[in-house]
Amino acid sequence: MKTSARLFWVAILVVLCLFLLLFAFNNLGQEGFFVFLAGFALAFGLAKVFSGFSPVRVNPENSTVKILRPVLTSEDERDVFIPGRNFEEMLHRLGSNESMLNVILNSMGEGVLLLNQADRIVLMNPSAEKILGAAEKENLGKLYLEVVRNPVLGDLLALSKKEGGLSSGEIELGGKEGKTFAVSVAAIRVEKGIHLGQIVVFSDITSLKRLMSMRTDFVANVSHELKTPLTGIMGYVETLIEGAVDDKKNRGQFLKKISDQAHRLHALISDVLELSKIESGAYITNLEPVDLAEVAQQAVDLLKAKWEAKEIHILQEIPPGTRATAHREGLFHVFENLLDNAVKYSPAKSEIRIFSGPRDAGKVEISVQDHGSGIPETMQPRVFERFFRVDVSRSREQGGTGLGLAIVKHLVEKMKGEVSLVSQEGKGSVFKVSLPVV
Repeated sequence: MKTSARLFWVAILVVLCLFLLLFAFNNLGQEGFFVFLAGFALAFGLAKVFSGFSPVRVNPENSTVKILRPVLTSEDERDVFIPGRNFEEMLHRLGSNESMLNVILNSMGEGVLLLNQADRIVLMNPSAEKILGAAEKENLGKLYLEVVRNPVLGDLLALSKKEGGLSSGEIELGGKEGKTFAVSVAAIRVEKGIHLGQIVVFSDITSLKRLMSMRTDFVANVSHELKTPLTGIMGYVETLIEGAVDDKKNRGQFLKKISDQAHRLHALISDVLELSKIESGAYITNLEPVDLAEVAQQAVDLLKAKWEAKEIHILQEIPPGTRATAHREGLFHVFENLLDNAVKYSPAKSEIRIFSGPRDAGKVEISVQDHGSGIPETMQPRVFERFFRVDVSRSREQGGTGLGLAIVKHLVEKMKGEVSLVSQEGKGSVFKVSLPVV
């Protein structure tokens, strides 16, 4: 409202008040004057009470209604969530819509590539630069084929442009690393169907693909390992049923073979269940200070019959009181598997050492050393894989399941440690386990 209009209405109100005052004084005398003052005081008080509220205002230009709410000066406005205002406030702090878009794109783990209607690059976020091995500044305005040459991506772009929707698939990038990416391509169009460009999103699924491959391989290996002893058991049982049970000379040998295969089957199933339990996180639930010498001696005593049968001498050289933060039962299985492997593949009347030594600050290292045939250098990176055997026939003869070292690796990693191998053909092997020191 303009100033002149306000003055006009103020003058009208003043005249009205004077008129009412004269009317009251003439009709009621002095009492009318006091009634007028009391009414005026009451109106003034009510105006003060409701002064924080404003009536509904109507904008005559666009006929929109705007309700003015009370001002709460005692409350911090930032504590109240108002969708429109908070969003606008966030945009204001970021500077602009463009700044917000840059923040989102730069923080994404997925690679984003934006192409115009001519298939030329207009935007690449940092993740896309890393995935494609190309900088945005050097490739803006280039055709996507100049940056990434992949027939699958070309087909996805053509399909999305043709149908105007979303197309997705998988592509291999990264050269020797062999990384796999899930790619989604979406066409950008306006209401009239005009094609403006396409947005391409790359999601790294390499770990997922490897996990699926490992699971498939694991199932295949387990099936094969279970089939071998079962076939042997079924063969010897059928031979006995067909009449060999009356053959006093050979039936004892057949029953011994059945017993060996049954024990092998039991060991395999036990190792598979143990490995599954370790991976699920249900095996190692808490870590505590553990005396390494005490646990190592328990493993040595458990395998006493095996190493005495081969006249092998085991030297337990871990000093008493050497402690590490570990899981007691899990650490026992680590020592048991490493010592069992050392006994299996060491020649008769040889020597096996188990000793400790500091690796670096905050770590203690335990080593199991044998004087066996050693492991070829080309095979050393794979010794901790499931069902991997350096010598398959010899390992099966010794009753190995191929899961012992895989169990060791998983147990040590669950105890926040590391396991490694140093081996030389013809001179033996040393398996080293480092754990957090107490």
